[in-house]
Amino acid sequence: MSSTVVGALACQKNSFLKTFQTSVVSSREYVPLETSRDKQNKNQKKKKVETPHQVKYAVELKDTILFPEGGGQPFDMGTIKLPTNEVIEVQSVLRDKLTALHITDKPVAPGTEVTLNVDWKRRIDFMQQHTGQHLLSAVFDTYNLETLSWSMGEMINYIELPEKVSDDIVNEVNEKVNDLILEGLPISVSTPDAHGGEIDTSHIPDDYDLSKGIIRVVKIGDLDTNPCCGTHLSSTSQIQAISLLHQTNVRGGHSRLHFLCGSRVYQYLRQQNQILKNVSGNYLSCQIEEVPEKVEALNANYRKSQSRESTLLKELAAIEASKVFEKFSKSEKLVDFIYKPENNPEFITLAQKELATLINTNTGSGVDLTDKQTLILFNGDYPSGTGGMVKVLGPKAEEVQTELKKRISNLKGGGKGTSFQGKIGKYEKGEIESVFSYLENLE
Repeated sequence: MSSTVVGALACQKNSFLKTFQTSVVSSREYVPLETSRDKQNKNQKKKKVETPHQVKYAVELKDTILFPEGGGQPFDMGTIKLPTNEVIEVQSVLRDKLTALHITDKPVAPGTEVTLNVDWKRRIDFMQQHTGQHLLSAVFDTYNLETLSWSMGEMINYIELPEKVSDDIVNEVNEKVNDLILEGLPISVSTPDAHGGEIDTSHIPDDYDLSKGIIRVVKIGDLDTNPCCGTHLSSTSQIQAISLLHQTNVRGGHSRLHFLCGSRVYQYLRQQNQILKNVSGNYLSCQIEEVPEKVEALNANYRKSQSRESTLLKELAAIEASKVFEKFSKSEKLVDFIYKPENNPEFITLAQKELATLINTNTGSGVDLTDKQTLILFNGDYPSGTGGMVKVLGPKAEEVQTELKKRISNLKGGGKGTSFQGKIGKYEKGEIESVFSYLENLE
């Protein structure tokens, strides 16, 4: 007994079948193909203790209403019910060349008559997204914008276009697609001869034997005709709605236009509305429609705060630089340091700049960070776990950096001669105290 080839499965002939009687052709232990990631993990020097994997089984059925992953559409899920009324979960459905394999935790004896049930909520959702993508791509074709690829996500999907599309065109396409949904264009599937050359088979997987398989062509009214193995709706009205979202730039100037269809539109709207309610009620104390105005006011205040902080930071850096300059110019002190708990690299840059200005404008002061005095600037703290940075300027730079690397385990950096700059991933407990002890006694 042989199974029906992928391309002529019951789910492909009638995508609205929810239950189906069939029989088991074979059942064998399933060994997943090794991926490149699996190989990489094997080569890792430090291996975690592996827990034994539960044995899986690949059940081949005479025919099936559970679609195997393909054409950008994820696999169906469902159940296999045995004559004993035992129900076995189908965790995934895969295509092995021309054969659909149902992955389960239990084997099923060949010849067993079984009843299949599809996870209908999952199936109808996938059909809405997939058919919606066909319709969306068909409309973009009228703008000479070919769909290069597409991906179905758990909530948001995308099509990849050859270029970024203007907001006006996106809105126009969104309206056109929704109009075509309302029109209820008929959707049909045909299986023409693939050997006549009239069908583009360039996207057919290499392991699918065209001489034994079946090419399916999905037609949407008179608008679009495309080869596709997936399950589809019978009318565009069943898509219900489509919403085009944002775009993201990808390689080669391409653009990914994100979208969702069907019940996902309503789910997404509910999610976004809940977010707005939480933000407006819990954080902004306003009505939803007042959120933009409130956020604009917050941004304005934030910019003012940033400006004030920048001014204060510059003043603080100038004060610290003046203290160091005074110590170096009025005493025999050859080493000093500036420390700030906040991990803000701008402060270190400002302090260095202010000190350089003082040195350049006070020639003859005796302060020289190239062959006389050494200054260490560093920041960050242990409790925050954010790390920090270090900059050493002066003739003792190499000596200081060597000692600091002994005391700060996560210090990485480099330099030569009279300068060193490093980044601290994080401080370990006691390291800052150790650095202080060293610097305070350095001469």
